[in-house]
Amino acid sequence: MIQNIKPTIWLDISDFMYYAEAGNISVSGIQRVIANLVIYRSLSNYNVVPIMLERHAQFIYNIDVNTFETLVEALQSGLHEKEYIQSLEAKVRKSISPAQVSSGDIFVMAGAFWVYDDYDFLKTLREKGLKIALFIHDLIQIRNPEYVARVATNRFEETFLDVLAEVTLLLTNSDFVRDDVKDYIQTRLNLNIPVESVKLPTELPKVNYDYKNIRKDLLEIAQENYVLYVSTIEIRKNHILLLKTWVKLLQDRNIKVPKLVFVGKWGWETDELEAYMETCNGLEKWLFIFNNISDEELSYLYKNCLLTAYTSFAEGWGLPVGESLAYGKACVASDTTSIPEVGGDYVEYIDPNNPKKTYEVFRSLFSDYGKIEKLEEKIKNNFKIRTWKNYCEEFYTCIDTHLETKAYISPEGNNVYSAGKIYFYGYDDVSEQSKKGGELVTARMTRVAGWHRLQEWGSWAAKPKAILHLPTKLPEGTKISIFIRIQAPPSPERMWLSCHGGAEDFVYGYVSTTPAFINFDGAVGKNGDIVISLDSTDVPPEDGAYPTVHVGISAIGFVLADDSNAYVKFLGKILNETPKKISTTIAQNSFENQQTSPLLFRLLLGKAENPEPGIGTFGKIFDKVSLFAARRSARKRKWAKAEKYYASILRRYINQPRTLLQYGHMLKEQGVYDVAVAAYRQVMKLDPENEEVRRHFSAAQHERKK
Repeated sequence: MIQNIKPTIWLDISDFMYYAEAGNISVSGIQRVIANLVIYRSLSNYNVVPIMLERHAQFIYNIDVNTFETLVEALQSGLHEKEYIQSLEAKVRKSISPAQVSSGDIFVMAGAFWVYDDYDFLKTLREKGLKIALFIHDLIQIRNPEYVARVATNRFEETFLDVLAEVTLLLTNSDFVRDDVKDYIQTRLNLNIPVESVKLPTELPKVNYDYKNIRKDLLEIAQENYVLYVSTIEIRKNHILLLKTWVKLLQDRNIKVPKLVFVGKWGWETDELEAYMETCNGLEKWLFIFNNISDEELSYLYKNCLLTAYTSFAEGWGLPVGESLAYGKACVASDTTSIPEVGGDYVEYIDPNNPKKTYEVFRSLFSDYGKIEKLEEKIKNNFKIRTWKNYCEEFYTCIDTHLETKAYISPEGNNVYSAGKIYFYGYDDVSEQSKKGGELVTARMTRVAGWHRLQEWGSWAAKPKAILHLPTKLPEGTKISIFIRIQAPPSPERMWLSCHGGAEDFVYGYVSTTPAFINFDGAVGKNGDIVISLDSTDVPPEDGAYPTVHVGISAIGFVLADDSNAYVKFLGKILNETPKKISTTIAQNSFENQQTSPLLFRLLLGKAENPEPGIGTFGKIFDKVSLFAARRSARKRKWAKAEKYYASILRRYINQPRTLLQYGHMLKEQGVYDVAVAAYRQVMKLDPENEEVRRHFSAAQHERKK
């Protein structure tokens, strides 16, 4: 890769573009970050180039910066209709041209990083020698999922894990989020990526309003005292605490209680709040809610309020607290997460989970308005506004320093893979793994060539030869046994597969539509890398998602070939996922202190006719011979002999429902009901629609209980 004489900072503004395209007419907190990083890009010692990607994220494009700055100015002002904003966005989009990135550059994401369909482009950038920086606003979707819709939590964590596999620098908007991110990447991913905090500004937009466009109902409210709460109206923001506090305050005739004004769009999980609003019957009396007001009207409400409130349970920053102080207004805010970093010593803090103390704080302030005046005086005399220029200068200092670091950064990504663990591709599996706690390293970014984008279950190969690349700390030449969960799509045609993992080629044969693990020998390559090639024919899927696809994968793992105890433990893990292929003989002492299923125990220790099955063409021929011999023995009612032949096949492929079913029959006929039940149970897991196996399972269960 040709390296530029001086590195370039590629600043991703895609999220801002999507935001404008959606018809928004003013900036939110996240978009304001991108806007100002573009405005103050000259603060870096390097050339900062705004770029964008389409949602499929296959190509990086330059944009016309002057046109984009016009869009930024329009959105920052909040004075234009959505049609005008969208026309400017379209004009910027028309100006795009391919960007030529180089080794030594850095790619920076400061907006909503979860907007793309796929994140393979980050792996490509890392392989080309670029560094990658991500600015994180919070981990609420992960740390406080009770406050976020499940679909949002899943999407955030899915994309976060993909980005963390490639990113080289993490920046956060507060010390609280910095420490939260450090804990997450160390405990869940065992990563040691540098994390630094760059606190957001408290500077207000530089717009001089004349307040001549304020609607009548807002003008009327401003004639009396009111407390202002600016935020999305949702469960996390804890508006109900204020309502309950106001109901109690209004019962006290010795204090003058101001009105309560909520400003913000309706969000998620508000049923309880809406029900309580009806019960307290305060709407349009002492409670007023405004969902769509202009930036000028919001500024007017800030300037004329008695004080502000911010009772949120959890925040990454807490922008309205800083806005309140910038307007010189006292604020009563939660003492949780990052909010005290914003408010410092200028805010009256409450515990958002303590209604009694919250009531006492507000009652104290409303009993003596002089306390509010003293707070305002303290703010006026001592509060220092942090400007966007301050923020951008600090941000670019961090980026510049990282750009200049001489520390070696591997082009292979951050994840290092260990023997004896199962790593997943699809987020359905990753989500289940996340719920269990513990390490959360995924295999999602091990797909290096020949793959379609990831789906919820895993990924289809897009080419006849698809490559997987797993970095390890193992010495070159280490012999391993590789396990991959594969599948073919429902299709009128059959898919053929062969594999190579650094040892002999393994010809698997036809791939089932049922997801199941296969197993083949491999060896660690140079620099500790496991390189796997999956060679498969293409088939047209019935769902028509693609014209044709090659083999699908959803999980992968490996064990050391000479570690029998670890091998058995691993088999126990994958047996809980789906039936798997076993291809080695395990000694009796390997089972000491192991909790192995009856099925796995019998297969491994039973006297199979093929104790050390071959691989490749010889192995496939032997399997056919074993199947013929098993069927012939069963017809002659030689159940024990038939069991041996079926076991020979299942020791290689515990992934074949029909073979497992026949194996269960052989055991049932011999009266080995415990193992027969286990075999039938595995078949039901693989083929839940199979009515025959349910009948045999019930019969074996009945016999076992006698």
